[in-house]
Order: sequence, then C-alpha cells, then structure tokens
Amino acid sequence: MQADLVYDVGMNNGDDTAYYLHRGFRVVAIEADPNLCKGAVSRFGKELESGRLQIVNIGIAAKPGVSDFWICEAHGVWNSFDRTISSRNGLPHHRIQVPCQTFGWVLEQCGVPFYLKVDIEGNDFLCIEALQDRADLPAYVSVELGDLDQFVTKLSALGYREFKCVSQFHFLPLQLPPTPEQLALEAGDTSTLRRTRDWVFPEGASGPFGEDTLGRWLDQDEVRRTHAHYSKLRDEQTSTPFWFGASFSFWLDLHARRGMSRAAGV
Repeated sequence: MQADLVYDVGMNNGDDTAYYLHRGFRVVAIEADPNLCKGAVSRFGKELESGRLQIVNIGIAAKPGVSDFWICEAHGVWNSFDRTISSRNGLPHHRIQVPCQTFGWVLEQCGVPFYLKVDIEGNDFLCIEALQDRADLPAYVSVELGDLDQFVTKLSALGYREFKCVSQFHFLPLQLPPTPEQLALEAGDTSTLRRTRDWVFPEGASGPFGEDTLGRWLDQDEVRRTHAHYSKLRDEQTSTPFWFGASFSFWLDLHARRGMSRAAGV
C-alpha cells in the first residue's frame, strides 16, 4: 500500500479529486467519459505536470476490450454501462464506445492506494472483487451503496471489519443513537453541513473519508441492524434527515476500514 495515494474511481467532474489533492495525496483518477477527462486536464494542469495526478481514461469492466457506455446528457453522474441508469427519469442519453480494463490491471499499473473511492454506477462491485487474493489492500474503501449485505459480506471476507453508512446528502452516518451532528441538524443547525477541516464540499461530491468521517465505526452486524432500522423508517415514510420530500431517496456510501493507518496527506 502506498500511504500517500488515493484512487478516485469515477472521477466525473473532478470535485473529489480536487479534495484529495488539497489534502496532499497523489491521485489516480479513473473516468470512462472522454469529455470529462478533457475537462479535468484543463482543471488540473499543474497537478498533472507535477505528477501528483494521473488521469486514466478507461471504463472498469470484467475483461479488457471496448464496450458501449451510456452518457446521461442532463446528469453526468448517471453515466453508466447500464442504460437503465443513464436513462433514469426519461433523461436524454446517448451511446459512445470506450476502452475498458479490469480493476486488477489498474492496481498492477498504479499500485495499491491508501484509500479507494469507487462510484461508477453499476460496475462498482468489480473493483471490490479485484481485491480478492491480494496480500496488499487499501486501508480504507468507500463504495456507493447498492446491496449492503453483498458489499459487507465481500469486504468482511477481505479483512474489512468496521463500517459506516454515510448519507451523501450531508455526510451524516446512519447511527443509533444518532450522532450529535444529526441532532444538531434536526434542530436546525446547518453550520457544519458538508464541511470538513478547511473544505466545503460541492453538491455531488463524495465527502470526507477515513477518520474524517463522522460517527463511530460499526461491526458488520451493527451496520446491518442500523441500515435495516433506517430502511424500515423510510418504508414507513417517517421523516428523518436522510431523505427529502416524497421520493424518500436513500443515497448512501458504504465506508470500510481495514486497520488504523496514518497517511502522508493527513
């Protein structure tokens, strides 16, 4: 593991990459959309020139090759190999073809990061599967949450024993009893919303990671119970800070910790 390295798998517009660079890390940013990569080249010229940032314009797939990739024209975070994701809500979308590689290939080429962030709308699990049978693993992993049981089971088998489900609306964790930050938000205090250290996260950013995430780390049984509790509240349409309006959208990242480590960027 390289303690000063972060992977941004699903770079999109580069907001997460900008935060990791600000923290002092080197970054490998992976993005399938060539237009988003062009934008990042313009945005991060200095970091690319210094070697602190490497942009890899590929899609992550089960095998190398060229595949159809769907661009959501109105909401780029829904770009995906899965057309049903890119066409959500009837949004306009179109197909391009992109070069693909396995995530194992990326690890071999670029090294194992301290923190692995994955948000690639449909192929996230391929990145977790690629960690199997490796002696060297990231200290921290986060992935956009789909099937909690599937991800927790797989990550636990890899030696990740502690977890947090973190809301992407405001970066509060699902926790029982609620965190002080959740209670403050429920009381109307938004002073620390989407902030950490000296950084304000724009809408759509993945937020803090590792020990900068709020709340305590939960073992796999507790994270399952806690997620089930809040899922029941959502199904009952009970008001909480974790969803808004009538949609009751449950937008979470699962963070996992393998062991305590300090990194060059901390």
